[in-house]
Amino acid sequence: MAGKTMNDNNFVSLLAKTLENLDITKNALAVEAKVRPATIHDLVNGNAKQVNFETLKAIIDALNRISFEKGHVRRHTVEDVFKYEPTQKSAQ
Repeated sequence: MAGKTMNDNNFVSLLAKTLENLDITKNALAVEAKVRPATIHDLVNGNAKQVNFETLKAIIDALNRISFEKGHVRRHTVEDVFKYEPTQKSAQ
């Protein structure tokens, strides 16, 4: 499994839709989360090969801060970044 991307492992990125809903750019999220822009880019495009829990927490916390500043009540979770969609083969 080494070297496979999140897409290769049946993880679907939802971050682009989340950014669109918040009307922010990938770069704005990277700055707010204090995460490398390349990391955000890879997550948006499904090319990330791994995600550190500290990085994931920083992204979700940043999404929640941005959301709060925009007057939204909704709290963001990991499923606003990506979700797992098992294939029939992986479920067996």
